[in-house]
Amino acid sequence: MQLTWYGQSFFELVTAAGTTVLLDPWMSVNPMNDVTPDDFDPDVIAITHGHGDHTADAHRFDGVPVIGQPETTGYLAQKGHEETVGMNVSGTYEHDDVSFTMTKAFHSSGAPADADYDYYMGTPVGYVVDDGETVLYDAGDTGLLGDMKTVIRDVYSPDIALVPIGDRHTMGPETAGIAVDWLGVDAAIPQHYDTFPFLEQDPDDFADAVSNAEVSVPDVGETIEY
Repeated sequence: MQLTWYGQSFFELVTAAGTTVLLDPWMSVNPMNDVTPDDFDPDVIAITHGHGDHTADAHRFDGVPVIGQPETTGYLAQKGHEETVGMNVSGTYEHDDVSFTMTKAFHSSGAPADADYDYYMGTPVGYVVDDGETVLYDAGDTGLLGDMKTVIRDVYSPDIALVPIGDRHTMGPETAGIAVDWLGVDAAIPQHYDTFPFLEQDPDDFADAVSNAEVSVPDVGETIEY
């Protein structure tokens, strides 16, 4: 499995068999990257919740299925995206060689501030992404939750975790370190930090808070292979 970070919670994931997944693709006004949809050729897209830094660009990939809670995918459908897959917590969607199981997250969820859309956007979620060789847990935007040391660890047994460390709206570095320890993963990558001044964090503080897992801190656009 290959993972490339493009700032905030936007990752490109390539499975062992070559399927390309975009997690929370955000390019419009993202100060951490200058990529465009033309730079990607995804097979499937997964959205964790309705905030603009997670949904802004998902509808721009014609013909590519976008998965998320029904309320979130309903918003994308109103923006003109026809290939949506609604699902909910504990449900699993399979696409070619990769499966997506939706998990709980503690956060908020709403349409982007500039959206002409008066609609409930569902609840925030995470995903367990399994390509048959490696299991990735994308925590999404969340605080610390007990499922990390029970359901997600014991039922899904992830190998890698993507966890937010920006604080204020999600876990901070120290709490995210606790989350990684609870999950029992072999590897972890921080996300959702440094995008704006109020999210500035030192990822080394996160690495120091993790007891056992190998922590990788990619630069924007850097690919890490597991």
